[in-house]
Amino acid sequence: MKRSILIVLIIPAVVLSSCVNIQFSEGPSDLTITKDKQIVFFSDDDNIDREAVYYDALLDIRENFPDEFENMKVISEKADNRLYEVDTYPSLLVVSKEEILVQIEGAVVSKEDILEPVSNALLGKHTK
Repeated sequence: MKRSILIVLIIPAVVLSSCVNIQFSEGPSDLTITKDKQIVFFSDDDNIDREAVYYDALLDIRENFPDEFENMKVISEKADNRLYEVDTYPSLLVVSKEEILVQIEGAVVSKEDILEPVSNALLGKHTK
């Protein structure tokens, strides 16, 4: 009898200890990419004035790629960004199934420096 109780307690412990919680193993859920290609913008809340060129480019992207813009993720510098390990703000990424197609970081001179690579990636013209 004691042996059967011991087996009943040990088997579930062994089986359950091998389970993995997907929510914690894949990183933060707000960064999970749900679309084929997605825009991810990392914002610096303390230095928004450095993001003016990015905002101008995002307005053009909204006109040309409304579906991708609607699904864009905006992540604050203070948020946990383990998935992409971004350390320069502002940053704009185009990702496809968690692969980075385009990464633009920091100070940018003109919105064309953002629009060209982002548009090419969203249109499928990006090559690594």
